[in-house]
Amino acid sequence: MKRFWSTLAASLFLVLCAMHGASGATEAPFESTAPAHSQTYPAIAFVSAPIVTAGDLTQRFPQGSRLARMTPGVQPSPVVPLTPEFFAAADPQVSFDGTRILFSAQQRKSADWQIWEMAVDGSAQRQVTHCPGDCLEPKYLPRNRIVYTAIRGTGARRSSTVDVCQMDGEGAHPITFGPGNFQVETVLRSGRILVSAESPLLAGGSPHRSRTLFTLRPDGSGLALLRDGPTANRNRTGAVELADGAILFLETKNSAGNSTGGQLAWIQPGALRASVLTDPASGFASAQELQAATLVVAKESSARPSNRNFNLYAFDLASKLPGDLLYQNAKTSSVQAVPLAPHPLPEIYWSILHPTAQTGRILCLDSYISQDVASGRLAGRIARVRVLTLEQPGNRERVVGDALVESDGSFYATVPADVPIRFELLGRTGEVLHAQRSWIWVRNGEDRGCQGCHDSPSLAPANHFPLALLRFDTPTPLGGTLRAQRSGQPRGNR
Repeated sequence: MKRFWSTLAASLFLVLCAMHGASGATEAPFESTAPAHSQTYPAIAFVSAPIVTAGDLTQRFPQGSRLARMTPGVQPSPVVPLTPEFFAAADPQVSFDGTRILFSAQQRKSADWQIWEMAVDGSAQRQVTHCPGDCLEPKYLPRNRIVYTAIRGTGARRSSTVDVCQMDGEGAHPITFGPGNFQVETVLRSGRILVSAESPLLAGGSPHRSRTLFTLRPDGSGLALLRDGPTANRNRTGAVELADGAILFLETKNSAGNSTGGQLAWIQPGALRASVLTDPASGFASAQELQAATLVVAKESSARPSNRNFNLYAFDLASKLPGDLLYQNAKTSSVQAVPLAPHPLPEIYWSILHPTAQTGRILCLDSYISQDVASGRLAGRIARVRVLTLEQPGNRERVVGDALVESDGSFYATVPADVPIRFELLGRTGEVLHAQRSWIWVRNGEDRGCQGCHDSPSLAPANHFPLALLRFDTPTPLGGTLRAQRSGQPRGNR
């Protein structure tokens, strides 16, 4: 009888493999079990793929990939394939109650990537999005919504934004509006979304431009650099938030080719800058918190440099060293492992944007403050600030207007919403004293404040009331139809 059930199980597995092979994927069998250990770990879901490459999100698994689940530990469970009917599946994200998995998938090799959801046992699969391009890297949001990376266009016009929609796919809309090819990293427990983007945020994406981490709110407002600035020729991606609030991420070299391994780094609570956990020669492809003080990581095998695979290990945060080997397969890489367990619901952010507004407001406290100069303060007398937008197609810059800068460096202006904007600081004769390189945006009805021009996120605002608010009771309106509106008037002259 035991032999009968073993034969039946093997036959069913071969049928599933055949179904997956029919979709065009290169098939490699799973190892039936993982090594036994002296302790028990939570069940995990992970991605298995013959080849894992860096670069374009849509080409990470050129020979296909599958999601699978298993339980490592004292008595490890068999590995169960969850997506045999897809050519490729990736980016597993577990629901807050631990019962469902959100993932991205290609039904066929030539198909666009779309977002899907299923139960943790692989049943009840349903398609969530029907994007005109590729949609990947989904994450659950509170209030029955998701956030994901949307890739649109072709060739030189190919770009990515961060989009939000309902769990039924309705109401899809972008929440990023500037260049930089934004991608979702994770949803923080504060309710903010952690994203990565090219730095600086310039038009015309480049595979050699470094990527760094930013935060924004679920409605797209409040874009801000995460703590310290980018590191030259390095990419920060694969970020997650640990239980103590630390932000863990992968730091990889910014180089051509398909080098997928990197080192682990983190920004600990209260720290102003990142610190590394592993040496630069580390070959990590993904990391996620598995249980207290322990990560599940995908680490590159040291055997056969010409054909290295990624295997799953437990990683001890105290010693900063890999521990138990949780799973390996000589013919495939195993990456993107996540624990199949409930996790805290993030704080719900209630947006106060105005859907019908076409503008937002910028209040700068001191435009003399800048990280771009050694002294931390710009020299000269700033007279006005010029606002420019970036128009499509063609990435054409357009000046929308100037606003007065007060003697304390403050200014207050209304600017067009949901379009890329940047600022230039002008002297008394109109000369450009300093120009912002990165493009940012303001959402409809958003009140956005900044400490200075390219100010350090580690600085706290000075405790004084800006002259721009003392002198004007309304912001200086700039751009488009706003020119026809009455500009801000000095108090007492109305």
